Amino acid sequence: MNNKTKMDSKATKIELGAGIKCEICTNTVTLEKNGKKIDIKYNPVYLTLKKDGNAIELIPKATKKTYKAVLNSTEKHIANAIKGFDKEYVYKLAIVYSHFPITVKVEGDEAVISNFLGEKKPRRAKILTGCKVEVKGKEIFVKGIDKYKTGQTAGSIEKATRVVGKDFRIFDDGCYIVEKAKQE
Repeated sequence: MNNKTKMDSKATKIELGAGIKCEICTNTVTLEKNGKKIDIKYNPVYLTLKKDGNAIELIPKATKKTYKAVLNSTEKHIANAIKGFDKEYVYKLAIVYSHFPITVKVEGDEAVISNFLGEKKPRRAKILTGCKVEVKGKEIFVKGIDKYKTGQTAGSIEKATRVVGKDFRIFDDGCYIVEKAKQE
């Protein structure tokens, strides 16, 4: 579904779809549908955003490459948010160990990785608001409507099990992203 239309060489218009409420502030766009809410930040130095009926109009303040790049990024963030209202984004991580069995569990807003390389102190990764983490056997599923936050949460779990100062060919233990941003 292509929900954008080119206005001219500069401006872009994104159709919001049915039931999506939009509020534009100084540097954020807030989209809401069925009680789900996503805040998208944009840079007002490069862009002006206007609400036009059931669409958002993105207008760059100049025709330089940097302004166009910021416009395209902001446009993609808004399009991903609109898609996220219909279907959740899912990241899949695999738990890999060869030395010590790793256990992963969710405690509040953190993923706790215990017994990583035989360490006594568990490693912790922050779960961002709006994301759900499920552990099923040797797989971790990170789900959410915001693609950015879901990816950041999956990345922080992967980074928490990073091995430093050892040969990565031998010490391959950790949690690794195996599937990115699939929509269910």
